[in-house]
Amino acid sequence: MGWSLRDYHGRKLVGHTGGVGGFVSRVMLVPEENLGVVILTNAEQSGAFDSILYHVLDHYFQLPSTDWIAAYKAAKDLQLKDAADVEQRQNKERNTASHPSLPLEKYAGAYEDAWYGTATIRMENNHLVISFDHTPAMTGELEPWQYDTFRTHWRDRIIADAFVTFSLKADGAIDRFKMLPVSPLTDFSFDYQDLEFHPVHKPDAPTAK
Repeated sequence: MGWSLRDYHGRKLVGHTGGVGGFVSRVMLVPEENLGVVILTNAEQSGAFDSILYHVLDHYFQLPSTDWIAAYKAAKDLQLKDAADVEQRQNKERNTASHPSLPLEKYAGAYEDAWYGTATIRMENNHLVISFDHTPAMTGELEPWQYDTFRTHWRDRIIADAFVTFSLKADGAIDRFKMLPVSPLTDFSFDYQDLEFHPVHKPDAPTAK
């Protein structure tokens, strides 16, 4: 039914989280205690609502006090350090002397994913710009990364950056592009890895008779 289940000091916890840009929430039920906790925050840190949750549960279960704020901060600091190490390694290992296989304007055009729909790549001030038709906020520059891989720089910085990699056919035409998140901390909401965009080919114009 979409609920997450876990055990905490012998009690079954039944919960779920939710959120939109700028807000995250948590609901947690403890059926055998007839207890429910709902936490609404105007932040995007899961450690914030979980610190509150476990403080409430510890008090309700009469458990020894734990500094959950410090514990979640330490865990978050470690995540950020590991993610920074990954991105630093990515920068160090990429081939900065490489170039895209095609002139930039050749990557421009309409592309379609069977699940998502249409994305458009266009030239703008001598740079490639990508935009997603069903998600207007997902508009940003494509920076050449290495070979036929580009890195997005979304204009809305709340959106997680992605690598965009093009594959070419034997004749040099673009076959498809796929995406991967840049940071290992990218939320599962950005299912870049599930997308596969293919060029949209315009039908040939009818010939005059």
